[in-house]
Amino acid sequence: MSQIQQDPDNTHWPDSNSEVASQDTGRLIYASICSIDGPVLDEMRRIRDHAVHNNDKFGIRVALMHRCGWFVEWIEGPPDGIRDLLARVSLDTRHRSLKVVHESVGKPRLVKPWIGSIAEPNESTGEFARRVMALHERHLKGKGFEPSSVWRSLCSPLPGHVEVAAAREGSYQRVMMMSAARTDAFSLLQWVANREKRPVVHRRFAGAARDALDVESDYLDLPDQALQGRRLIANARKGLAMGMTHAFLPDYAAVVLVMDSDSGRNEGLLERILTACQQVHHQPVIIGLGANGWFSGALRASAEARGHRWIEARTGDDAPDLSTQWWALRQALDGLAGT
Repeated sequence: MSQIQQDPDNTHWPDSNSEVASQDTGRLIYASICSIDGPVLDEMRRIRDHAVHNNDKFGIRVALMHRCGWFVEWIEGPPDGIRDLLARVSLDTRHRSLKVVHESVGKPRLVKPWIGSIAEPNESTGEFARRVMALHERHLKGKGFEPSSVWRSLCSPLPGHVEVAAAREGSYQRVMMMSAARTDAFSLLQWVANREKRPVVHRRFAGAARDALDVESDYLDLPDQALQGRRLIANARKGLAMGMTHAFLPDYAAVVLVMDSDSGRNEGLLERILTACQQVHHQPVIIGLGANGWFSGALRASAEARGHRWIEARTGDDAPDLSTQWWALRQALDGLAGT
């Protein structure tokens, strides 16, 4: 834990001892049309302050997304508590036309009392509404998907209307990237997007922790011959303290550590990644990306001691440029897709 406390970015991890519970819990997701006049972000901060104060004592966990003029809320907790909360929010004038798109009892994903996010829309309000209604109809017919797949299909949909079920089964490779220093993961993502002439989707996440109230996360979808596609997600280091990062860690095939010449930064970030994965009981492949001299046996030993496969995407002897980084990372990801 000393590496975390000495973090040069002055980041703290208030829930470092928390884990995703193993017992089943109630799970519900609804979508509703936003009726807020004025900045949505300001209103979501007010919602957060109220939820953080009240939800935890009732065992309720909530994720709230605003996208395309709609709210999407994912609630987990005791079924009675969920029903009571739903009754209250249905009377809230800040939204209308509430549609339940998922309800079940099963394994929880949310570990924080409140998570909020705003996504930059890349579709029209009408297109989003059609996807809401399609999921609502599936729910009414008893043919719904898992809550994480429902949330993702609304809040970060796959391109070309890839089926939710196919994505859930792993034929769409999801890869999280984090940089040990600066914003290198975001720079690499933007470079790849420019090279491939594909759009980057920008998201902002708000959490309950005072030191992680606003965190960026961008993603890029790429075609792939061996898969239905590949999604690269650049997350800020502070994102490891965010409940949404924890909720979706089990969906990542790999986590990429974009390394730095400072070995302490590399080791510190790897420890945080491994701790977060341990909290959600998931063991993705860990890919180290960097120059030859930045690797050490300690990195491999740390990853493998926690049950993770460690892959080295080496860029040569010199500090890598973005083109070389992408070449090395793509080789590693292509090899992973073939296994």
